[in-house]
Amino acid sequence: MDSLFDIMFTRQITSGWRWRFGDPAHLTYIVLCLVAAVWALRALARMPRAQGERALRWLAWAVFTMWIIPPVLMCLTDTGERWIDHLPLHLCSSACIIIPVALLTHNQVLLNYSFGLSFPGAVAAILTPGEMYRSLSWAGVHYFLFNFSHLLLIVAGLGAIAVGVFRPSWRYYPAVIGVGMALMVVAYPINKWLGSNYMFVNWPEPGTILETFAGLAGNPGYVFLLIAMGAVVVALLYSIWSVVARLSRPRVGSR
Repeated sequence: MDSLFDIMFTRQITSGWRWRFGDPAHLTYIVLCLVAAVWALRALARMPRAQGERALRWLAWAVFTMWIIPPVLMCLTDTGERWIDHLPLHLCSSACIIIPVALLTHNQVLLNYSFGLSFPGAVAAILTPGEMYRSLSWAGVHYFLFNFSHLLLIVAGLGAIAVGVFRPSWRYYPAVIGVGMALMVVAYPINKWLGSNYMFVNWPEPGTILETFAGLAGNPGYVFLLIAMGAVVVALLYSIWSVVARLSRPRVGSR
C-alpha cells in the first residue's frame, strides 16, 4: 500500500498515482496556471507604478527562491534524483537567476530575454513536463512546485510589461538569441563532463520533438534545428507583440 510520504515525495508508488500526459490532473494544472497567470498580470497592470515595481522586486526574489527550494527538497526526499542535475543551466533553471537580475536592474537585454525565451520555455514546461515526472505522483509536492515555479517565470516574464518597466523591442532580438546560444555553449562541455543534458544539447530528450529533429539531422545536428525553432518562437512572440502594440496605440485625434 502506498504511504502518504511516498505519494507526496517519492517514486515508490503504484501506477494509479503516477502522472500521465493529458490526464485530468495535468489538464487541471494547466487551467489553474492559466487562470493564476491572468489574475496576477491583471493585478500588476492595475497597480500604481511604484507599487508595481515593488511587487516585481518581491517577484524577483520569489523566482530566485524557487530555483533553490524544489531541487533541494527533491534531492532530500527522492532517492532517484542527483544534485548535479539541478544546476542553473537549463532554460528555466537559469531563468531563476536571469529573471531576478533583469527585474532588479531593469536590464533591457535580460528583460527581453525573459519575454522572448524564458516565458515560452516555462509555458512549454507546464504543457509538457519532463520525463522524470512520469514516475512521480500527480498529487505530490514535487509536481505542485514544478508548476508553481514555472508559473512564476511566466508572470515574471510578462509582469514587467504589465507594470510598464519595459516594452519588447525587435532591437534586442539578436541579443535574446545570443544569450540562449551562450547558455548552450556553456552547457555543452558541462554535459560531457557530468553526463547531464542541460539545454538538451547532449542528447535529444525522449518523447519530445527533439527526437524528430535528431531523425532529420542526427546528433549533434538536431541542436541547430533546436536553435532555429527557438529563433522562430522568439520572432513569433515579437510579431504578436508588435501587432498588439499597434492596435492598442491611441489614434491621432481620438479622445
